[in-house]
Amino acid sequence: MKTLTDHELEKLACLESSQTYTASVRIQTDDRRAYCFSTNHYIDALIEANADRLPNAPTQRLILRFTTGEVTVLGSGLERIEDRLSEGHLRGLKTVVPRHASLLKFGPVMLSITVNRKNEL
Repeated sequence: MKTLTDHELEKLACLESSQTYTASVRIQTDDRRAYCFSTNHYIDALIEANADRLPNAPTQRLILRFTTGEVTVLGSGLERIEDRLSEGHLRGLKTVVPRHASLLKFGPVMLSITVNRKNEL
């Protein structure tokens, strides 16, 4: 496999953070739709073990609740997402292709992201 540059690895990163306060979070789901949630509408988060017992299943599930909808993330190292969101420094989330997951040097690995908007719940 080709060795990736730091810039290419940075583009693969699942978590986009900012040094400045962010007013909204851009979330790209499995179906490649992009949703924006206002950080002012953030309610809470739940991080738990993923109940899926299939081989190679993601180890954690994170549920982020906003007044306008709910985001479910499957992966590992998901604590960092909630930390950045509660600090106001989360800019975006996206998944990584499973074959590239092992290339990520640090940060959470997100294999699946789904969104249920309030009107869809």
